[in-house]
Amino acid sequence: MNPVSFDFGNAVMHFRKTGGPKGFLLRYGATYVLLYLVLSAVSLWLQWPMYGAMFDPAVMDDPVAMEAAMMGHMGRVMLGYLVLLPLGLAFWMVFEGASQRRYMRAEGFHLRLGADEWRLLVVGLIWFGLFIGLYIGGIVAVLVPMGIAAATGTGEGAIIGGVLAFVLAIAYMIFVLWLCARFSPAAALTVRDRKIQFGDAWRVTRGKAWTIVGSWIVLGLIMSVVFFLFYLIFVVAIVASLMPMMSGMESEDPSLVFRALLAPGVLIPGALLLVGMVFLQACGMHIYSGPAALAARTDPEWADHQAIDDTFV
Repeated sequence: MNPVSFDFGNAVMHFRKTGGPKGFLLRYGATYVLLYLVLSAVSLWLQWPMYGAMFDPAVMDDPVAMEAAMMGHMGRVMLGYLVLLPLGLAFWMVFEGASQRRYMRAEGFHLRLGADEWRLLVVGLIWFGLFIGLYIGGIVAVLVPMGIAAATGTGEGAIIGGVLAFVLAIAYMIFVLWLCARFSPAAALTVRDRKIQFGDAWRVTRGKAWTIVGSWIVLGLIMSVVFFLFYLIFVVAIVASLMPMMSGMESEDPSLVFRALLAPGVLIPGALLLVGMVFLQACGMHIYSGPAALAARTDPEWADHQAIDDTFV
């Protein structure tokens, strides 16, 4: 792998500078879509009785019948959640592992459930705990000044409290972004060092956090534009196909509406929209990990032993 320095431009485009076999992003996105559809089909099958009741014309307009139908299928719904939770975790683990191995080891695309993935699961659980703490902190940051203002019992105090709460909310969001940037290389470091790393990310991102945040913002804006344009193209096609059928309906019969939604002119663009959006989401997940992975890759205290061995063979 060619050495890449850490700067804003390289952080934004790092997904194209990983080295390794070509075609990774295409395979990553396509496989993500395929397994996503399989997982969605499993979810639909497990919870089909509930969906069937929701779209049953005889039940839709009867709250008592709807509640009875939901309660009658609650056991299968709970079973669905119990099955989907580990499947969803495994889904995230294998794709996160493939993404980080690409960044840190320049590997081609392949999925596996090995030691890297289980270590990444621990890192993910640490992130989950951190996000819960940050969420609670955000609530406190907004409510405390508002509570103090309410205690004054004056209109001026309420205005000051509201303004202060707004300022603190913005400041807190900036702090959260900065804190997440400081720990963002944790997954990359875990794959790089083949051991669970989280706290060491703080050292790796020293002097790099705002560059990472800036690259996230730029990547987020670019992805938002791509998502919007892609979404707009297919929504226009769906609406153009749906409007003639809907205008010809003399009633709002749910079965007729459902039949119109299943027409090829609506179903095909809708399916392509779903597949395309999931593909873009998968690619975005991998691309978004690039800045943090570059920070781990350019860690001055890490020696790339494989590159050293290749140099002195």
